[in-house]
Amino acid sequence: MDKKEQLNAFISAGEDLILSKYILADVKIANLLKAIAQSETLLALFKNCLTGFDYKSAKKKYLVKSPYLSSDKGEFVLPKNSRELLAFGFYTLMDIDSKNVQLSDFINKYFYEDGSFSAGYSAFVNGMIKPFVGAVKTLMENVIEGKIQDPEDALKQAEIEHEKKCESDKIQAEKDQELSKKVYGENVKTIKNLLLLDKDKIEKNDNKKSKKEDFLLVIDMLANAVESEIKML
Repeated sequence: MDKKEQLNAFISAGEDLILSKYILADVKIANLLKAIAQSETLLALFKNCLTGFDYKSAKKKYLVKSPYLSSDKGEFVLPKNSRELLAFGFYTLMDIDSKNVQLSDFINKYFYEDGSFSAGYSAFVNGMIKPFVGAVKTLMENVIEGKIQDPEDALKQAEIEHEKKCESDKIQAEKDQELSKKVYGENVKTIKNLLLLDKDKIEKNDNKKSKKEDFLLVIDMLANAVESEIKML
């Protein structure tokens, strides 16, 4: 399918969900997600939106406590930009489709309408699904008309830039490690030279022979340890 056909398939699935009754909602949501999965352009669009998106934090931002209803009720706050709307809407639909979230519970908590479940479902469709489908439609139409970058091209570009950054980070890490070894090696050699100077001073000192031998033994042991470190570099 070309991009126009992919968009039409998504719009058709979206309208089916919008016009459906609650009893068929699960099937219609699955069909909408399937329309996304079968479109390379839509998949790229959503991948771009999901990159760096924190769903856990977003739930605290967009599913909030209602100031007008009881403590166990909340409300849905519509994201102000398309990227957030697409990412949050997609994750929410995935949660519902996978049964991580029960649609009935979700509607009853965040789209409560005077105890009427049909009114609550209508509020869910109008408040979340319609804006979600509309935002995807607008973005895809802009892609088709060439007004914004093709999400597939954007995704490929992002992957190339990520690979370049990983390679650059790897090279820098290797340089840092080599520099660390060099500095460490210079420090060890400096310590060895200082020990040799100390040994020379002790040998020239007037201390008793037994004390000299003790001091020299300690210095030799330290020098041997330092020598072992140098060989390991």
